[in-house]
Amino acid sequence: MIGIARSLFPPRLARGDLPLPAKILVADDQQFVRRTLRSLLTQQSHWKIYEAENGKVALERIRKEKPQVAVLDIVMSEMSGIEAAYEIRRLAPETKIILISSYYTPQEAVHLARLFGDGNFIEKSQTGKELIPAINRLLPEESQAH
Repeated sequence: MIGIARSLFPPRLARGDLPLPAKILVADDQQFVRRTLRSLLTQQSHWKIYEAENGKVALERIRKEKPQVAVLDIVMSEMSGIEAAYEIRRLAPETKIILISSYYTPQEAVHLARLFGDGNFIEKSQTGKELIPAINRLLPEESQAH
């Protein structure tokens, strides 16, 4: 229970302290989804958001920007989120992965997330409510949303 409360209500920073910047990559082949997630995540002024339209572009961005967290749609053209997650594990193991999709059952997606991600899966319909807390769980305390 403490872990859940901590992710929802991170400790306040000392007066005058600024949160450390965090880099977040959002990869989805639907521009509307990318823009919607960017809009949600940029509410955290200390988070820098990068976008990719498929897994191949996501890998390029990860090599260049070295984000702390990558949010990957499972079903994308050119290279799927699963393929990208596998390559990210190999090339940038420090990057944490959250898989999102609207095409898999929650049970299938959780299994895939355990195999290729960090055990994190969010149904697209729940990203507005669950994405920021999920990212918070993966970031150091000083980079979390407040």
